[in-house]
Amino acid sequence: MDKKFYIQMSIIFGIVIIIAIIYINYFKNPSVSNVDNDRNDEKLKIIEGSSDLIKQMSYFSEDSKGNRYEINSESGIINSDKSNLIFMNKVTAVIFLLNGEKILISSNEAKYNDENNDTTFSGYVKMIYSDHKIVAENLDLSFKDQTAVLYDNVNYKSNLTNVSADRIFIDFISKNIKIKMDDEKNNILVQSKIKNVGN
Repeated sequence: MDKKFYIQMSIIFGIVIIIAIIYINYFKNPSVSNVDNDRNDEKLKIIEGSSDLIKQMSYFSEDSKGNRYEINSESGIINSDKSNLIFMNKVTAVIFLLNGEKILISSNEAKYNDENNDTTFSGYVKMIYSDHKIVAENLDLSFKDQTAVLYDNVNYKSNLTNVSADRIFIDFISKNIKIKMDDEKNNILVQSKIKNVGN
C-alpha cells in the first residue's frame, strides 16, 4: 500500500508541475515593453492587451479648401498628459490635394496632433509626391499650412536628379522645394540623370 500511495502522489505532483508550467508560459499577462520616442526622449509603457494600446488606428481630416488628410497606423497610444497627441507605430498617411495630386508618406513612428493635424514622422520616413521620392529620418508635416520639412540624412530623387542634403522644405501649394545643408560650408550633393546624347 505504501508503494501505491507514493506512485499516486508522484503522478499528482507531476501533473501539478505541468499545469503550473503551462499556466506561467501561456496564460500569464505579457510583460511590459518600452517604446522609445527619440525625438522627445519620452518613454511610454505599452502593455499588450491593455486599454492604452489601440490597434489599427485611423484619423481623417479635411480643411476648408477641400484638401483631405488620412493617417493610419498598426498601433498607437494616446498621450496621458496631452490627450490630443497620439503616438503611432508603422504609419502610412495620404494627403489628397484639391488639384487631384496625392502625397504618400510612410514611417516607422509618428506623433500626431488630432487638434491641428500636425504630424511628426520619425524612423525611416519615405514620401512620394508627384515624381519626387524623398527618404529621411524625420518629417514635420503641417496640414494646415500645406508644408513639409524633411531632415536628417535626406535623399531626394526625381526623374532628373538625385540629391543628398540635410533638409528639404516643401510647399505643396506653391510647389516650391528648398534644399539646404545645416552647415553652410558643406555642399549639397546633386547627381543629374540627364545624359549628353549628342556629344
